[in-house]
Formats: sequence, C-alpha cells, structure tokens
Amino acid sequence: MALLSISLGLAAAGSAAPAAKRSLQVLTTRAAEQPTVEHFPTALAAVEQVLRTPARVLAFGEYHQTTSTAAIRSSLSRFADEILPALARSATDLVVETWVSTGACGVKEAKVNREVQTTTQRPAETENEIVTLLKRAQAAGIEPHILAMSCKDYRYVTDQRGRTDFVRMLRLTRQHLQAEVMRCLAKPPTQAGQAHRVVAIYGGALHNDLHPSASDKPYAFGPTLSAKAEGQYLEVDLFVPEYIASDRRLAGEPWFRLFLQHRGAQDALLIRRSERSFVILFPPSRPLDAGAEAAGSKP
Repeated sequence: MALLSISLGLAAAGSAAPAAKRSLQVLTTRAAEQPTVEHFPTALAAVEQVLRTPARVLAFGEYHQTTSTAAIRSSLSRFADEILPALARSATDLVVETWVSTGACGVKEAKVNREVQTTTQRPAETENEIVTLLKRAQAAGIEPHILAMSCKDYRYVTDQRGRTDFVRMLRLTRQHLQAEVMRCLAKPPTQAGQAHRVVAIYGGALHNDLHPSASDKPYAFGPTLSAKAEGQYLEVDLFVPEYIASDRRLAGEPWFRLFLQHRGAQDALLIRRSERSFVILFPPSRPLDAGAEAAGSKP
C-alpha cells in the first residue's frame, strides 16, 4: 500500500481543461480587513500565539513542495517536527489530506494515482514525511485520520476520455475532508476536562479557506466547518518563504505586501488576515532579497 497526497499539491484550476499539464496553485480572496504582521523567533512561537484563540477546528494549509524545491525543507516536515507537539495539549484528532492506494479498484485507481503524482510533482520523500506525521500524532495522543477513496470515487474523478478530472478531485477531496472532520467532532471527547473534541487538519492551502473566492467555494470546507464549530475555526496557512517569494498569483493577496516588506527578516512572520485567518511564514533557509526567485513557485 502507498500513501498518496491529494491537494497537498493541488489547488483550484480556473476551468476543467486538462489539469495534468497545468500549474495548480493557491488563489483565494480573503476577508476585507487590513492585515497585520508580527515577528516571532520560531514558527512554533507564532502558532502558540494563534492557539490563544479558542478553536474546535484548527485547519492548517501548506504551499506544497515539489521536486524542484526538494533541497528546501518542506512545510510538512516542519509541521511534524516543530508544531505538532504544541497541538498535543489541545487537539484530539488530526485529519491529514492523503489516502492509501490499495490496488483494489484496478486500472482506474492506478491511472488516477499516477496522474496525481505527476501533477503534484511531490518528491518521493513526501510519503515518508506523511507517515512520520501520522506516527508522531499517534505517539502524542492525537488520533490520526486519513481519507478513504472508494472505487466509486475513482470512477467519479475519471472523465469520459479516461483522464483524471482535477476539478472533480478537488470537490471530492473537500467532501471527504469535511465529512471526516464532522465525524471526529461528533464523537465524545477523549481528554479529561474537555467539553468537546478539537480537530486539527493538515492539507493544501485551498480547502481550509475561511473566506474563499467565488470560484474556490466548491473546494473550501472553511465556511461549513466554521458554522459546525459555532465559529471556533482557525485557518492557518504555513508557507515556506522560498516557495512563494516570486509567486505572481499569491502576490495579489492583500497580505503579500507585508511578506515582501519583511522578507529580509530571519525570524518567523505571523500575518493576521482576519480574526480567525492567519499566514505563518517559516524563517527562511537562506536570505531573500527583492530579486530572489522562489525555487518552487509556478507562474
């Protein structure tokens, strides 16, 4: 069996054109608030600041690592090493945006999985990092969860020409993530003194959007899960600065100018987009200047 990431590397394409040949990255519209920025010595310190806000759902999103950025440490590995221990004090569950390929669904399963791997361009090490995250969550007393893809699901995301429809894949991923989180929230708490379960999610920085653009709404569980959690929902995007430094689409986000203004800092940045929507930028692995190219960004 192999673990496969879904939109840990996918984001909404503008149309249903053949997505396997396209760059699929994050494009969203945030709440109309003036973003602010704070500096912290570590990403963990920034996360701990965010966690002061009460939440039942902690939705972490990443800008994915590709083979072209394999030399720069991924957000996924940093989350497992640096941030997961802080969640152990409150989180009861961790839902990770990945599924297991069993081979039970034949040719369609094999083709979809192959095309997902090709499109996301994830390094081979990503699978090991996902396994490490799941194991560490369990060791920390956080119940890990992954998604289940049925044969019906594989048929749904395969178009009439036998190719993977990535727009359908994004919708299906949102549905599975949303359903799994709701199942977790409905279960009784496991920790003494807790009134309810606290569910963390780790996946791509699209589905967790609290304020999605009109075009992204079909792929975002943020508004629905926020309502389910009675407003106690946090969107936290975790970005490796080298990955996003020259991304032209993210450059249209209101918060991005703050990143550019503070990109010379060697500490972590916490950008508040709204009361419950945040960007955390890890300290850079190398100095970033105004002309720097992001090793993994795509136009």
